[in-house]
Amino acid sequence: MPGKYGVSSFDTLDENGGNSKMSGKEGGCYIKTATGFIITLLCIAIAVGAGLIVHFVENRKIECSLSEDALQGNNQLQGQTEVSTHATPSTTSTITDTKQTIKDVRLPRALVPSHYELCLQPEMYQGEPEDFVFRGHVKIHLDCTKPTDNVTLHINKLNVSNIVFSKPQSSGSSSPSYVTHTEDKDRHFLIIQLDKNTDVGTEYELSMDFVGPLDDDLAGLYLSSYKEGNETVYLATTHFEPTDARKAFPCFDEPDLKANFTVTLVRKNYLISLSNMPQQKSNNITDEYVEDIYQTSQKMSTYLLAFIVGKFSGNTTMANNSLKFGTWARPSSLKQIDLALEVGSKTIVNYADYFGVGFPLPKQDQIALPDFPSGAMENWGLITYRESAMLYDPEVSSRKNVRRIVTVITHELAHQWFGDLVTMKWWDDLWLNEGFASFVEYLGADEIYPEWKMFEEFVIDTLHWAFEFDSLVTSHPIYVPVDNPSEIQEIFDSISYDKGASIIRMMRFILGEETFKKGLKHYMEAHRYGNANHDDLWKALADQSKEENSENPVDVKRIMDTWTLQMNYPVVTIHKQAGKLRMVQKRFLKNEHAEDPGKFHSTYGYKWEIPFTYTTSQDPDFNQTAADIHWMTGETLEIENADISDEGWIIGNIEQYGYYRVNYDESNWKALIQQLKTKHEVISNINRAQIINDAWSLARADKLSTEIALNVLEYLDKELDYVPWVAAIQQIGYIDSMLRKTDVYGQFKAFMLSKVTDPYHHYGMNETDSNHIESLIRSDLVSLACEYGLPECIQDSKVLFNKWMENPKNNPIDPDLRSTVYCTAVAEGDEEEWNFVYEKYKAATVVTEKITLSKALACTKSTWLLSRYLELTVTPDIVRKQDATKTMVYIANNPVGEPLVWDFVRGRWDYLFNTYGSGTFSFKSLISGITSSFNTEFQLKQLKQFLKDNPNMGTGSRAFLQAIEKTETNFKWMESNKVVISDWLDKVGVSQNTAIKDVRLPTHLIPDSYEIKLRPNMYYGEPENFNFTGSVKIYMTANDTGRNVTLHVNKLNIDEDSIKFGTIGNYAESPKYNGQRHTDKLRQFEIFYLDKDIIDGVEYYIEMTFSGPLVGDLAGLYLSEYKRNNDTVYIATTQFEATDARRAFPCFDEPALKAVFNITLERIPSMVSLSNMPITSMVNLTDGFVQDVYQESVKMSTYLLAFIVCDFQYVENTTKNNVTYRAWSRPESINQTKVALETGVKVLTFYEEYFGHKFPLPKQDMIAIPDFAAGAMENWGLITYRETDMLYEPGVSSEGNLQRVKVVIAHELAHQWFGDLVTMEWWDDIWLNEGFASFVEHMGVDEINKEYKMFEQFVFMTYNVFDVDSLKTSHPISVEAYTPDEIDGLFDTISYDKGGCVIRMMRFFLGEETFKLGLQNYLEDRKFANADHNDLWDALEAQAKKDKKTIDVRKILDTWVLQMNYPVVTISKDTKGKIVLTQKRFLKDENSDEPEKYVSPYNYQWKIPVTYTTSKNTTFNHTDADVIWLDEKEKVTNEVYPSSTDDWIIGNILQYGVYRVNYDEQNWANLIKQLKTNHKVINVINRGQIINDAFGLAGANLLPMETALKTLEYLHNEEEYIPWVAAGSEIGHIHKMIVDTKLYGPFKKLMQETVKQQFDKLTMNNTGASHLTSYMRSEISSHACSYDIKQCVEESKTLIDEYMSNPEDNPVDPGLKSTVYCTAIREGNEEIWDFMYEKYLTATVQAEKSRLLRALSCTRELWLLNRWLERVMDFSIVRKQDSYRVFTYVARNTVGRAATWNFFRSNWDAIYEIYGSYGMSGIISGVTSSFNTEFQLQELKDFQVLHPNMGSGTRAFSQAIENTKTRIKWMKENYDILKEWLKQ
Repeated sequence: MPGKYGVSSFDTLDENGGNSKMSGKEGGCYIKTATGFIITLLCIAIAVGAGLIVHFVENRKIECSLSEDALQGNNQLQGQTEVSTHATPSTTSTITDTKQTIKDVRLPRALVPSHYELCLQPEMYQGEPEDFVFRGHVKIHLDCTKPTDNVTLHINKLNVSNIVFSKPQSSGSSSPSYVTHTEDKDRHFLIIQLDKNTDVGTEYELSMDFVGPLDDDLAGLYLSSYKEGNETVYLATTHFEPTDARKAFPCFDEPDLKANFTVTLVRKNYLISLSNMPQQKSNNITDEYVEDIYQTSQKMSTYLLAFIVGKFSGNTTMANNSLKFGTWARPSSLKQIDLALEVGSKTIVNYADYFGVGFPLPKQDQIALPDFPSGAMENWGLITYRESAMLYDPEVSSRKNVRRIVTVITHELAHQWFGDLVTMKWWDDLWLNEGFASFVEYLGADEIYPEWKMFEEFVIDTLHWAFEFDSLVTSHPIYVPVDNPSEIQEIFDSISYDKGASIIRMMRFILGEETFKKGLKHYMEAHRYGNANHDDLWKALADQSKEENSENPVDVKRIMDTWTLQMNYPVVTIHKQAGKLRMVQKRFLKNEHAEDPGKFHSTYGYKWEIPFTYTTSQDPDFNQTAADIHWMTGETLEIENADISDEGWIIGNIEQYGYYRVNYDESNWKALIQQLKTKHEVISNINRAQIINDAWSLARADKLSTEIALNVLEYLDKELDYVPWVAAIQQIGYIDSMLRKTDVYGQFKAFMLSKVTDPYHHYGMNETDSNHIESLIRSDLVSLACEYGLPECIQDSKVLFNKWMENPKNNPIDPDLRSTVYCTAVAEGDEEEWNFVYEKYKAATVVTEKITLSKALACTKSTWLLSRYLELTVTPDIVRKQDATKTMVYIANNPVGEPLVWDFVRGRWDYLFNTYGSGTFSFKSLISGITSSFNTEFQLKQLKQFLKDNPNMGTGSRAFLQAIEKTETNFKWMESNKVVISDWLDKVGVSQNTAIKDVRLPTHLIPDSYEIKLRPNMYYGEPENFNFTGSVKIYMTANDTGRNVTLHVNKLNIDEDSIKFGTIGNYAESPKYNGQRHTDKLRQFEIFYLDKDIIDGVEYYIEMTFSGPLVGDLAGLYLSEYKRNNDTVYIATTQFEATDARRAFPCFDEPALKAVFNITLERIPSMVSLSNMPITSMVNLTDGFVQDVYQESVKMSTYLLAFIVCDFQYVENTTKNNVTYRAWSRPESINQTKVALETGVKVLTFYEEYFGHKFPLPKQDMIAIPDFAAGAMENWGLITYRETDMLYEPGVSSEGNLQRVKVVIAHELAHQWFGDLVTMEWWDDIWLNEGFASFVEHMGVDEINKEYKMFEQFVFMTYNVFDVDSLKTSHPISVEAYTPDEIDGLFDTISYDKGGCVIRMMRFFLGEETFKLGLQNYLEDRKFANADHNDLWDALEAQAKKDKKTIDVRKILDTWVLQMNYPVVTISKDTKGKIVLTQKRFLKDENSDEPEKYVSPYNYQWKIPVTYTTSKNTTFNHTDADVIWLDEKEKVTNEVYPSSTDDWIIGNILQYGVYRVNYDEQNWANLIKQLKTNHKVINVINRGQIINDAFGLAGANLLPMETALKTLEYLHNEEEYIPWVAAGSEIGHIHKMIVDTKLYGPFKKLMQETVKQQFDKLTMNNTGASHLTSYMRSEISSHACSYDIKQCVEESKTLIDEYMSNPEDNPVDPGLKSTVYCTAIREGNEEIWDFMYEKYLTATVQAEKSRLLRALSCTRELWLLNRWLERVMDFSIVRKQDSYRVFTYVARNTVGRAATWNFFRSNWDAIYEIYGSYGMSGIISGVTSSFNTEFQLQELKDFQVLHPNMGSGTRAFSQAIENTKTRIKWMKENYDILKEWLKQ
C-alpha cells in the first residue's frame, strides 16, 4: 500500500498533493466465436422508478476467444436496480433488502478458492464514455471443506449469466448443479443455489460470464483517460483495495481467501496490457484484437490483483540477475520515469537483503496512472501510482516532489513483503500492512539517500501526525474490529499508518536493530504466501529476543498489546524531587470533556507499558539505546539518585522513540526555554521539535499554560534546522487557523514575521548549489515569510512571476519555490494572474507542476474566483475526480474560501457522497480538511445539524465525528486562550497598528518654540526623486525627570551627526545626547537617549537636520502639480491634520503640545512661499535660492502649520478690522477667486462680531491647491482648499458649486476660532472642531445669503446622521482614539454632522443669546489653549445660570455625546386622552450583532427637548420656552391628544432635535391625508421630516412599509426643494433595492407619473431662476432623466449633440450639467464617452471637471466602466484627491456595481496604500451601498477576514456589513409590500 494513507489532514500532503494510498487494476474479456452466442441487452423499465435491470437473454457460455460481434463493441449496459433476480433457466429468487448497518459480511468457508482462470475485455472504443462496459468470464477452482448446497461469493455492480457449477471433467461422480442465484446487495453476496450438497474434500469448478459498467469512479475496474493533443485517450485500470475486486469479477474477496490467478486480457492491438505476472503469450484474435495471457500467479489475495489496458510506454532494467523491473507512464511522460525506475530497482534489491527473504516474483512493474484515488497501490508485481507520486521532471519538480516520489515508491515496495507476501488475516489488522510499510519506507529512502536524514523526518512527518489524530476520544485502537466495506475504508487513516509506523519504530528501539531485523525475517518465513495477525508478529519478535537474551527476553506481546488494543496514548509528567525523579502517566486527550462515543473500551484502564528515557542539562546524552530504558509498567515510576539539579533541565523521551508525550513542572519548562534561547544546539534537533510539539499539544489540552507554549517559540528566529521548524510550522498552522478571523491575528502575524525574518534572510530565495535539506527548509521559510507579509519575499515573488507572465515559455522560478511564488502572486494579484495560472494548469503536462498550480489557484483573495474554482471541482474535464476533494481543501485553507467550501459541500452533498462517500479515501480527508479551522459555536451547531440531517456518512462517518470533536476542542481553546495570546503578544512587544494604545508622547519635556527651516527640492530631475531638506531646533521645558527626548518622526531621514542636545542657561552637568536613538515605527516615535536625567523646570533644546521624500501622497509636506500648456508645474504644499506634521519635521505632534513657530522657507526666485504668518524678511542665498523668514506665530498646535512653495498669484482685500485677506490660485484660475475673496472677507468679519473675539493674526490667506485630500484645511492664517471648494467660474460653475464654495469657506473660517484659537485636548473630542464648524458654516452663509435658507437645508445633515447613526457599529461623538488610523476614522458623519446637529439642538434649547454669550465665554477662557467638552458645558451652563435658566447642560449633553445612536420618540395617548411621550433607542436592525465596543453609560436613554404642534393649533415657530423635557423612558403630559378623527400631531418642530418621531396608525393616516389635501399647512422642514421618519421607521420595522410608501403619494404636487430631497433619498433606496427585480418596471412607471407634473412646470430652462429654484429644477430633472421621461432624455441628448458639433460653445446650463452629461453618456456610445473624456482632460474649471468625472461613470457599457476604473488609478489622468469618488459613482451605476466591487478587491493593496488614511470610508460605503443579498454579505465577511485592518475604513467596513444585513432584511420584509403598493 501507499506511503501515506490519505492523511488526517491535507496539510500533511506534499506540495504535489497526492496521498500515498491505494492502487488499482485492469482487465478485458472477449467472446469466443465457436460458441456462436448472441448477446442482447434488455432494458426493463421499472414502474417504481428503481432503475434498469440488465441481463443476458440467452444462456451462452463466454470463454477466452473472440466473436466478431464482441469486437465490434456492443457496449450497451443499463444501470442495475437495488434488487436483482437472476435465473438460468428461469427461476425465482429471494432477496435480502436492508438499510441497517451490516455486520455479518464474512463469506462462509464451505467452499474456498484455489485457482481463478479469469478473462476480461474492456470495451472503451466506441460511443460515449458513459456507455462503456467491460465483459468477462471466470472459472474458479474450489475446494470443499464442508457440505453445502450453495456457493456464496462476492459481486458488486455486475450482471452475471451462464453460470455453471461442476466437477473437473476427470472426476467420476456426478456433481451438484446450478439451480438459481440471488444477490444480497447489502453484503455484496452472489448466492448460487445448487440442487444438492457438495462433498468434503472434493474439488469443484464454478464458471460464469459477466458484464459491468466501465465508469470513471476510481474503484474496481474503472475508466481513466488523458489528452494526447486534442484527442482523448481512454484506458481501463483497477483499484481493488480493500473490497472492490468484486466490482471487476465475481470472487471470494477477502484477504485470507488466497488463490492462484491465471489472467487473460483482451485489447485492441495498438494498446498494451499489464497484470501482476509476466505475459506468457499473446494471440492475435482478429485484425484488431489481441489476447494477452499471463503466467499463473503465486498464491495471493484478490485485492492485490491489477489489470491495465491502455496506451503506455515504459523502460525496464534488471534489478538483479533474475528480477526484471519495469516502469510505465503515458507516452508523453516517458522522460519523467527515470527517477522512479532507479529508486525502485535499487530499493527492491535492498529490501530483499534487509529482510533476508528474496522477492518471489519474476518481475516488478510500476505504472503512473492519470486518474487514481490515492497515492499508490501495492498490487503484487504491478504497483499503480498517481502520476504525482511517481513522475519526476528535474526542470519542474521540486525537492519535495523528489522526496515524495522516493518515499511512496519505498512504501509500496515494502508492501511486496508486508501485505503481499504476508497478508493480514482480516482488515482489523490492516496496520500490519500499512504501519510496517509506513515505517519501512524510511528505511528504504535512508539506504539510498543517507544525506536526507530520513529518520529525523520521521518524527515530524509521521509521529507528530499520529499524536494529533490519536488524541481524540473518537480515535480507535490500532487493532480494530471492522465488518462492512465502509468500516474497512475508515481505518485507512493515521492510526493504521502513522501510529502503526510509530509503535514499530518504538519496538525496533526496544528490541535493538538486529533483534528486530531477524525477528521480521522469522515472521515472513513462517507466514509467506499466507496470512497473519498481530500475535504472530509478537511471537516471532519475542522468540528472537529470547534466543538472543534468554535471561531477560522482551515480553513483546505484553508490552505491545497495551499500544495496539487500546486507543490514544499517555502523557508522562516528570517531577523533580531532591535528586529523585517521579514520573506519572495519564491518558492524553485534547479535550478531556469531549463526549466519548463509547465504541472502544480499554481493558488496560488506559495505562501503557512505557519505555522511558531521559537526559539532563548536567550530562546531555541524546544517543541512547535499549539499555537506557526505564520501564514504566504502572501508573508511576521513580528513579533514585538521578543526575539532576534544581536549576537545570531534564528532557524525557530521547529522540522521541517512545509513543508518548512528556510534561514537566513550570521551572523545568522555563529552563528548557532558556536553553533554547541561549544555545539551542545543546538539545538535539529531534528533541527541540519534540519540545515544541509537546508544549503546544499540552497547552491545547489545558495541561500547560499557553504562555509557556508561546515562550517555546521565541527562540525560532535563531533556529536554522529543518526538523524543529517543521514541528513549529505544524503548531503555528493551528494557531494561525484559530486566530486568523480575530482581532488578535495582526499581532500574531507581526510576531511570526519577527521570527521568520532572520532565518529567511539566512537562506534567501537563491537555490543555487543547495543540498536536499537546505532546499526543504528554504521552501518552508519562504512560504512563511510571504504568508506573514515580509515585503521583500512578496516583492521578489511578484517580480519572478511577472517575468514568467512576460515570457510564458520560460519559467524563471526555481521548482522548490514555485509553490510559494505562485501562491503569493495569485494572492497579491487579480484576475489576470489567476487566469494565467489557470491556463498554465490546464496545459501542464508534468503532474507535480499541475498540482502546484492547482494549489496556487486557491490562493486568490477574490471570492468570485474561488467560487468559480469550486465549480470546476465538479467538472472532471478540468479537475480530475481524484483531485477534486483535495482542491476543495486547498480552497478551504484560504480564509476567504473556507465558508465558500463549507456551503458548497453542503449544497453538493448528494453528488459528493455518491461520488466519493463509499469507495475513496479522499472523502475522509475532505471532511477533516474543510472543517479543520472550525472554532465557533455556530460552526459546531452547523456540523451537528448536518450530521443529524445526513446520518449516513459512508467512509466519512468517523471523520465527521472527529470534526465535531475537533471543533468543540477548538471552540474551548479559543475561549480559554485568545485573550491570553493577545496579552502575551503585548508583553513581548508585538502589536499590530490597530492594537497600539500607548501612542501618547511622554510629557517630561514640553515644547515652547520651534525654529524650522525647509527647502523643497523639486526643480530638477524626475519627480520620484524629489525630496525636501530641513533643520529644526526645538526649545523645551522639563516637566519631570527623564533620560530621553521622544519626538514624532515619520518617513524622515535624520542626519546622525547633526543631532545636538543642550541646556538653555549655565548648568554645570547638563545632560547630553549619548549617540543612541531608537526608531519605534509602530508609534512613529524617535527616541533620543541622554547620558543623564533632565531636571524638572530647566529649559533645554534639541536640534538636527533631516530630509524626506517629496511625493504626491497628499500628506505631510507633499508634491502637487498642474499643467501649463504642455509643461508640468510642481509645487510643494502641506496637509498635517491629523498626524502628519511629523512627516515634515521632527516634532511633538499632539494637539495639546502647543508652541510658537519660527519658520524659514527656501525657494528659487521664480516661486513664492506661504506660511501661517506674514514674511518679515527675504534673504538671497549664495546658491541662488531665496530664504523667506516668517514672523513668529502665536501659540498653536503642529497640525495647524502650513508651508507652501508655488508660483501662484493672489487677489487681496482688507476686512473691517484691518485683517489682510488674500485669495491665491494658479495664475490661470485667478479670476475664479473673486467669490471666495468676497465671501471670506464678509464671513470673517461676521464671525469676529458674533464670537466677540477679533481674528488674532495679522493676515488670512486662502489658497486653491490642485491636489488636495480633503475639501479644505483650517491651517491658522493659511487655509488650504481643494480647487473645487474655492474657485467659481460664472457660466460654467452651477448654483450648487457657488453654495459649496461659500459653505466650505464659512466652515474653515469657523475653525479659526473653533480648532485654531481653542483646540481640543485630544482627538477624542474632534467634534469640538468639526461639529462646531459644520454648524457655524450655516450661520456664516445665512448671514451673507439669506435667500439660500441655509437652516432649512441644515436638515440634510440631520438625514445623514439618522442614516449612519442608526447602526450598532456607529460610535459616540466623543470617542477614544489612539493610532493615526483610529484618529483618521473619526473624521466622519458622527463628528461632523451629528456634532453639528447636537450643537443646533443645544442652541435651540438654550436660546440664541445664551448660546452666543456662552460661546464667547468659552473662547475667552480657553484661547490659545486646549479644551474638552466639559469646558464647553461649563461655559454654557454658567451663562444659562446668569440668564436665569435652570438647565443642567452637562447632564443633558453628555447623554448625546457619550453614547452612540439616537432615540425615536413615540407620541401617543393614554386612557385619559393625555399625550404620552415614550423614548427608545433607534436602530435599523435591533437584532444585529452588538459589537459592544462602546457601552452606553445611560442605558440608551437621552434627555430630549421635545416639541410638537397639532392641526388644531398649528404653529411652527417654537422657541426654547416650548420645550418639554423627556428625561425618562416615558412621560405623560398635561396636554390633550387630538381627538377628532382627522386631527393630527407633529413632533420635533423644524427638526431641531436629534430624534425621530413615531405615531399611532391613525395619526400617520391623518398626516398623509393632510399632505394630499393641502401639504402647505405643514412647514416645509416637517414635510421632509415626515417622509424621512416614515421610511426610517419602516426600515426598522417600527412602522408598516405601506404607510411610508403612502407619504410619497402627494409628491406630484410638491414644489419645494426640501421634501423632494427627503423623498429622493428614499426613492433612491427603493431604486437600488429593486432595480434588478421585476418590480422595477412598475416602479419606474410610477416615478415617471410622480415626477412629470413638476418637470413639465419647471422644464430644463434655468434662465433667471433663483438659487433654490435652480436647485429644485436640478433635482427634478435628475429624477426625470433617471426614470427615462422622454422629454428629459431627448433634450439632454440634443444638448450634447449641439455641444459635440460645436465644442467651443457649451449650451448646457451649469445647474443642469450633471443630469445632461450623465443622461447623454448613459444613452450614448463610445463616441460620446470619448468626447466627454477629452473634455474632462482639458477642463480648467474644477467644478466642471468634477461633473465630468461623475458623468463618465454613467455609461451602460461595462467595458468602458472597467476602463474608467483602471484610469482613475492613474493620477496623471485623475487627480488622487478626486479618484476615490469614482468608485462610488461607478457603483451607483447598476451596470458597474459588480465591476467596482471586483476592482476594489483586486486592487485592495494599492487602494489601501493610497486611501488608507483618507477617503477609505467613502469608498467602502459607496462601493457597497447597494449590497442586499446573502452572497454579497458573505463576500463582505470573507473580505473582512482577509483584511482585518482597513485603516481609516475599518469602522466603515463593519458598517457596510451591518447595512447589508439591514438591506437583506428590508428586501425580505418589503418586497411583497412594495409589489402590492405598486399594483394599487
